[in-house]
Amino acid sequence: MIAPKPFKSLGTDEVVMLMNHDDSLILGRSGVNLELTQDDKGLRFTCTLNDSSIALDTWENTKSGILRECSFAFTVNPNGETWTTLQDGKMLRTLTDLRLWDASIVTTPAYSGTSAAARNVIAPDIQQRMASARGAASTQHLGAVPFHSYDARSEDPYTSADEANGLINWAEGEDDDRSADAPVKNKLKAAQGFLFVANDGSKRSDYRGAHHTVVEGQLAHSQVGILRAAKDFINGALDIPSEHRADVKQHLDSELNLWFGDSSSDGDGDDRQATIDTELRIRHQVMKLL
Repeated sequence: MIAPKPFKSLGTDEVVMLMNHDDSLILGRSGVNLELTQDDKGLRFTCTLNDSSIALDTWENTKSGILRECSFAFTVNPNGETWTTLQDGKMLRTLTDLRLWDASIVTTPAYSGTSAAARNVIAPDIQQRMASARGAASTQHLGAVPFHSYDARSEDPYTSADEANGLINWAEGEDDDRSADAPVKNKLKAAQGFLFVANDGSKRSDYRGAHHTVVEGQLAHSQVGILRAAKDFINGALDIPSEHRADVKQHLDSELNLWFGDSSSDGDGDDRQATIDTELRIRHQVMKLL
């Protein structure tokens, strides 16, 4: 249990607002554009977004209801908890003094009962700058997908078309064969398995560069999938606009580093080192082409 008003140093500690607790996807900072208050019900935040791409995408997705929940990251201060024995013998831990680190808009919250909403207000000067910087038409697509790290990995064979369909099914919670113009409802969740989402992400064909797979109901990194996606990117088969290619390339590089960037041995001796050397050579060749 978290006690009412547990953030004793709120207002003095620096807190950031992030997308999915990802430090690279920052939306706000206390003392700059983020206001935080607490009462007996919980923590409340108001963030005045700037015209960065992540801020615009988050605002649009929250306004449309694709994103609607939030979360927070904290640590327990010394002597900031109490323990009570309940009547059934179980122990109840109550958190009374916490250090708040971030408040995030999230796809899947750790705590139920949270909510996030976007005000349908945007300053004219910011609106004009966004239109000129990104182009009026470009604000209608989800764009390059941010890189995320998942626990699971797979080295199984990978068929891009089948996996892409499976990723959409995973996001929708359904098991259907989907045509190119089939509608996609859970856009943000589906996007996590791809490199780029064109237009507004409403159609299956908008999702390009499938490279993840689903293992036991969770997204996993696929070694074969990322190599196939890199090959398609190099060959121009993904049809990604030139202004987004740098962001997609950065995503590809992060994915490849997961597989081929660690040359430490795990104790399997020469065979393991030979495998690493081969993987590094593959990565070198792929990145030369990128």
